[in-house]
Amino acid sequence: MQLNNGARLASYNSHIVLRMTDGSAAEENTTAYFRIAQPVNQGFSTYFSFQMHQPTLCCAPGDGFAFIIQNSTATDSSQGASGHGLYAVGSEDGGVGYSGINNSLAVEFDILQDPWDPNGNHIAIQTCGGDLSLYNSPVHLPGTYTIGDNDDVTSCLLSQGAINTDVSALGPTCSEDGCTDGAPHQVVIEYTPPTSQQQGSLQVFLDPEFEPNSQVPVPGSVPAINVPYNLVYSLSNPLGLALSNTSQLLVGFTGSQPAEQGTTIDVMAWEFTTHSPTQITQIIPPGGQEADYSFGAHQAGITYPQGFQNPGNITMTVLETPVNQQIFHDTRLAGTQFANENCIIYQQTGGNCVVYSVTCHDQNGNQVMCPTEEEDNIAICTQFQTSEPVASPQADFLKADPIGSNNWCSIFVSYDQNQDPVTTGKGRGFSDLVATFSPTGPGPACTDLRSITRSMKRTIERSTRIQRQQDGGSFCPPIMD
Repeated sequence: MQLNNGARLASYNSHIVLRMTDGSAAEENTTAYFRIAQPVNQGFSTYFSFQMHQPTLCCAPGDGFAFIIQNSTATDSSQGASGHGLYAVGSEDGGVGYSGINNSLAVEFDILQDPWDPNGNHIAIQTCGGDLSLYNSPVHLPGTYTIGDNDDVTSCLLSQGAINTDVSALGPTCSEDGCTDGAPHQVVIEYTPPTSQQQGSLQVFLDPEFEPNSQVPVPGSVPAINVPYNLVYSLSNPLGLALSNTSQLLVGFTGSQPAEQGTTIDVMAWEFTTHSPTQITQIIPPGGQEADYSFGAHQAGITYPQGFQNPGNITMTVLETPVNQQIFHDTRLAGTQFANENCIIYQQTGGNCVVYSVTCHDQNGNQVMCPTEEEDNIAICTQFQTSEPVASPQADFLKADPIGSNNWCSIFVSYDQNQDPVTTGKGRGFSDLVATFSPTGPGPACTDLRSITRSMKRTIERSTRIQRQQDGGSFCPPIMD
């Protein structure tokens, strides 16, 4: 995270939180961004929880905070905004930390009524689009308003349907008798891009009922806001954003508080999951240390055996590619020994399965073969959330070598139905990896692993569990929290 203007990590109720404002008597305007721009044009899902608490004084704490996506090239200094890109900070003075940032879209959670607000407790989607000469603002009403030294700030409300003033109390509740902390809240924001058949959409859910063991609203959940939207700027779509590298935007949070009326604003958990291919690269750690490749709501984990060393600092890249379940079956499983299997649909991926493709490079960036083992000693796992009817007897974990081929074999060892299910395997090397399931369970193994005695298999599974315990649960640890 890039933390700006006082945003910081803090401890609250024995947990680490992202603190956007601290409830002091001073004005604050902060931002916090994930450092790596995200491919958003093909859709995304994000989940976060927050709490606004410990107000400074009675009886009107503020201002609030926002989830932001942006590719800012400039800010409006007349409003008190500064910086750009990773360092962009919007204004205080009711600006919720994003006002004055160009080329941005903010979903604000506002708890203080300013002159441009219909009330002091609302959610709204704000953008003035990808015209780099225009700056975002928290203004919802017609007319011109003053923020900082700018007397001509106008509305950037996305559309008339992009504000909800009838939501449960977002922040502290105050009266003559004092204030009580705001309740913790959970939010899901989902962007679905337009297709040739339908418009895109942007949905904001506040405290929905979730599917069991997930951060996915149950079918039929009513969003607090649901508006048509196309995220990509064009002359015919001026409220879209101008993306970097054709597809990428920064994602994060903004916040502000007024003088003498502050409140502590904490983001307590956050997942961001794209619906398009994403990759992570890191140096392969020594044996016994798991390398986690986290893609928001799902992740891959790779652990070389004890004694493995990487003196050449070889890097490993894991590319995760969401793929439609039926298309994957028809193009990559049909006609193989795994034709009776289906890939597992991961939640928060736009209804897709995920294929992990693993490659390695030397210090000069040249692609090299990933380090291999003579036996199946490399522990591989994937952790995810799913509503698929998967249980241990039906689970499988496949590898195809080379990448993109249909030369599948099974590396499956175990499936743990925890809060976040974990599929584990053992292998000698890498290529394409995908978690699957079938009525008959695991298919033909890559080696003779499937032919070993049941007692030996139980020993392998037990050693995997022991490894997880000895590592403090680090073997494919929980995705969030």
